[in-house]
Amino acid sequence: MNKKMGKTYSSRCKPDRFFMEQLKKLDVRLGCRFREDLERFVITWEKFHGPPDEIMVVSKPYFRQPDRRELMFLSEGDLHRTDMRERLEISAAYFADYRKREEVSQADEIRNMTKDDKIQLSNVYRKTFNTGGKPSAHRRITPPIKGKTAAELRPA
Repeated sequence: MNKKMGKTYSSRCKPDRFFMEQLKKLDVRLGCRFREDLERFVITWEKFHGPPDEIMVVSKPYFRQPDRRELMFLSEGDLHRTDMRERLEISAAYFADYRKREEVSQADEIRNMTKDDKIQLSNVYRKTFNTGGKPSAHRRITPPIKGKTAAELRPA
């Protein structure tokens, strides 16, 4: 395949007739053609003069016919199908939810970074207050207390 050659359209493959009807319902000036150099279908927009502009390439790792996915993509990008205020409210709600999720994830990340186990905390305490040698990672056995405790010596 020669990549240097320009846009070459072909009538070798034609899009589905039902797809073309639905595409024309979106806008009469939309069209679909097969590009030989890309080996893909492209959605085109007919201008008043000159060649049509390509607005979308039906891209997948393999050849496929255009279908409702392209129609949905095109209709979502049409700003005149819905009220602008409604679209702005939807996007504002999305970004508010996104900010809330980010704050929660940041708080979780900070909390998880400050979680330390007993050995790490004792090491930090030992280094901070210079209390001596490194403690063992194994469970220590405290020797039994000989004699009376301070609580037993206190008069009642």
